[in-house]
Amino acid sequence: MRFVTVMALAAALTACGQPAPEPRQADAIETTPPAMPEGAETVVFERTTETDDSEPNVATSEATQTSSDPIYWGVKDGEALTIMWEDLMPEGSEEELMQAYEEFYAMLEKRYAANTTTLADADPYGGIAEGSDLDYMPQLGTFDTVDELDGQDIRIPGYVVPFDFNLKRRHDAFLFVPYMGACIHTPPPPPNQIIFVRADPSVRIKDIWAPYWVEGTLRVETNENELGDTAYAMQLTEIEDYPTP
Repeated sequence: MRFVTVMALAAALTACGQPAPEPRQADAIETTPPAMPEGAETVVFERTTETDDSEPNVATSEATQTSSDPIYWGVKDGEALTIMWEDLMPEGSEEELMQAYEEFYAMLEKRYAANTTTLADADPYGGIAEGSDLDYMPQLGTFDTVDELDGQDIRIPGYVVPFDFNLKRRHDAFLFVPYMGACIHTPPPPPNQIIFVRADPSVRIKDIWAPYWVEGTLRVETNENELGDTAYAMQLTEIEDYPTP
């Protein structure tokens, strides 16, 4: 099962519930994110095996990689490696994450059942009151990383999660995640599915609900913050719109 499918299930059941950090810039007078556009849906990023002048070369494909090939195949000197989010997770991590979610929701159902008095109250999700002890979604998953990516110039599609919402919409640091609204309206991904991005100079993010390509040097680096702890960091060199239909 793809990771985005796991997180879509989690998002449907409960909200992130994590407070945003205080604005850091003098012009950051907006403290809440702009409303999600009605009908907006997360783009499912998929690996492509065809490239042209407008498309970056793609990382490993099962059809072209052999046991004697390096872990990432087909990257030219000076070219950023295009990866997808599953490439950031060591082998077996997705299965472990699925198990962690199953155990969490089983525990949540038991806790809710223990706090209900009638069968009419027995809906384990629809009856959870916002702000209650049961209205909680921990950041599951691990800090396990793919060490071969440390120091690699990479290119990856995803969504921006700013630390603040200033009127200029310029940011020198933000989180980059695989699905829309992560850590704002939905549960945070695991640490090895969030990239802490540093930008120097700062970059303007015109729409946090739109997908982007980011490119830069990836590092295995732990960062802890209120929106979501991260196992990777990136020094940004380029950000551009991800084409959507």
